[in-house]
Amino acid sequence: MAQNKIFDVLVVDDEPDVYQITAIALRGLKYRHHRLRLKGASSGEPAVALLRENPDVALILMDVIMESDTADLDAVRVIRGELGNTFSRIILRTGQPGMAPEKTVIDEFDIDGYLAKSEVTATRLHTVVRSGVKAYDELRQLESHRETLSTIHDCVLSLHSYDSVETHLQSILDAA
Repeated sequence: MAQNKIFDVLVVDDEPDVYQITAIALRGLKYRHHRLRLKGASSGEPAVALLRENPDVALILMDVIMESDTADLDAVRVIRGELGNTFSRIILRTGQPGMAPEKTVIDEFDIDGYLAKSEVTATRLHTVVRSGVKAYDELRQLESHRETLSTIHDCVLSLHSYDSVETHLQSILDAA
């Protein structure tokens, strides 16, 4: 029986009510029978600290304007650049769309979506979160397949012609 995964979703917002409303809206949401676990951070700095310790966060819902006008985007730069985290999907949420225009933010940062808080409904949030978790899971699976193929490739290159066919096959099976 397959072990149940837990997909972490990080809600980064300086308004505690946003975390609570998000938790209510996403209650019971599952992806492929695996549950989602919400984590919270009040700003970009604690979010980055959490990601340093637990990089396997499937989705980050990040407020655009928090303690400063650039804290959120600075956090995105650290997550993608310094931490090298290209798997976690990042969705920016804002109550002030003019402060970080969507086109500019999407073009300049490696993020996966942008939501104006005024337009977020429970259904829209559900759709965005499920899609983000799905994308994260598929990226992780692709990376796992890439690593396996790379290992098999290395094994094939290391095979010696004087080894038996059984030895070759066993090396490949051991690598997979």
